[in-house]
Amino acid sequence: MSNVLDELIQTNEFPIIFIGSGISKRFIEDSPSWVELLKECWEKADMGNFYGELNKLKSDIIKKSPEKSKYEINHDINIKLATEIEEKFNNEFYEDKIKIEGFSSKEAYQLDISPFKKFLSNKFKLIKLKKEMENERILFQKMLRKSQIILTTNYDEFIENIYNKDNNYKVKKYIGQKGFFEDTENYSEIYKVHGCISEPKSIVITESDYNYFYENSVLISAKIISMMINSPIIFMGYSLTDVNIRNIIGDFTKSLDDKELMYFEKRLILIEYDENEDDIKEERVKDSDLGCSIRVIKTNNFYEVFDKISKINQGIAPAEVRKYKHVMKKLIIDRGKEGALNSVLISPEEIDKIEEKIQNSNIAIAIGDSKYIFQIPDNISYALDYISDNDEISNETRLRYANMQTGNARFPCNKFLTMHNINNSKLHDTEKEKLRNKVLTLSDFSKHYKSINKSSIIKDWNLSIEGLVNMGNKKAKIYETIAYHIKELNLVDVKNFLIEELNELREKGEIQLTTELRRLLLIYDIIKYKEGSP
Repeated sequence: MSNVLDELIQTNEFPIIFIGSGISKRFIEDSPSWVELLKECWEKADMGNFYGELNKLKSDIIKKSPEKSKYEINHDINIKLATEIEEKFNNEFYEDKIKIEGFSSKEAYQLDISPFKKFLSNKFKLIKLKKEMENERILFQKMLRKSQIILTTNYDEFIENIYNKDNNYKVKKYIGQKGFFEDTENYSEIYKVHGCISEPKSIVITESDYNYFYENSVLISAKIISMMINSPIIFMGYSLTDVNIRNIIGDFTKSLDDKELMYFEKRLILIEYDENEDDIKEERVKDSDLGCSIRVIKTNNFYEVFDKISKINQGIAPAEVRKYKHVMKKLIIDRGKEGALNSVLISPEEIDKIEEKIQNSNIAIAIGDSKYIFQIPDNISYALDYISDNDEISNETRLRYANMQTGNARFPCNKFLTMHNINNSKLHDTEKEKLRNKVLTLSDFSKHYKSINKSSIIKDWNLSIEGLVNMGNKKAKIYETIAYHIKELNLVDVKNFLIEELNELREKGEIQLTTELRRLLLIYDIIKYKEGSP
């Protein structure tokens, strides 16, 4: 039976994902709840009966505000308790009764940093990931890279670190209210709305912190609303009782008319942990206080949740969209203000260098019918089409791609780079001559085989590519080892491995290939297509 996650795959839209502390607890050993964190700090400041103080605060809040819900009361208790702890904790630190590694009273004064928040920052830096969650964590990473925007109230850097691991396109991070008042790209961005351990002053935990946050909540909500209206919204690591999420949803629904609200409700999804539910169970929950209904997924099978969301595929990753949007803005807006627009045709692999190029060149974007613009594939698309034998790219386009490569560039080409194809192409004579000079070089097995970095070759493996990968070595070493032993391996296994690697790179939004992978692709190509290769 299909569910809302299957609908996400069908509509194929990058979602906005809100991530709460439940996700940190899922992947990080001994990740504390809010109350557990406050209890640890309370005891460190030697403040007496922790639960006694909780009960006193609870009684006071109920007496003053009997209309408040249970979760609102708990939220108020926590921030009032945090306020008390910060005052006592800081005084204990200033009197040298509490020590914080790498932090002194002088630094607290000069940098205007609360010792309490510095302690929290240090604590969340020392995280240890659960080994048994490695496979699910890989899927979580893939899902993150399919998100348009990530918002979180977590202080730790787990999410951005997982996103950025082995990824050339890093997520853009905005801390606190930064980014909510800027003209951002709205792709491949993470908003740490309650602060981040990299900036201890930004952490939102006390009454004064929340008051300041709420003072600016209208502007913050406006930014979030502008993003949410055009994308599916997924909350995970939260529950419906979380005051932070209720405030965000409540602010949003208040701004919508009935028609907009109906549309919004179809796109609002809460993933809620249920330890007794192995399947993905969907239900619709009507919440009168929020003014809307929410599609709630209850499950303990987050592996399948992450897997489904990661299957969204628009042919380009959000990180790459961000890169292109950034470049377009540079080209059209910034250079346009200088009155320096002209024309140039660039290939996708030049995107990373375009910012440097436009400093001294007159550049413009041409918009027109694609039949008048010769499209050259990026490196990943070219290699994937070639190695998989899909052959959707014509030989004419391949020849133009080959012509654009630098003199020493390695790329698979031996099934089309022949004198016959070159001579009968529509290329200019000078382009044809350039390609003729490449034929011998790109078919010379010995030359490229000798260039393998011998120090990178992994020893003591059983000639199983799967076994080699599972050993956990760096990609560069895996590529060099396979290239070195290629004559001893099954070429079908090598082909399947290359296709898997290229698909993974494409999912990450990459458009470049490493030297080691380029060499392996070409060596495989020579072995497969050049008869009599040594």
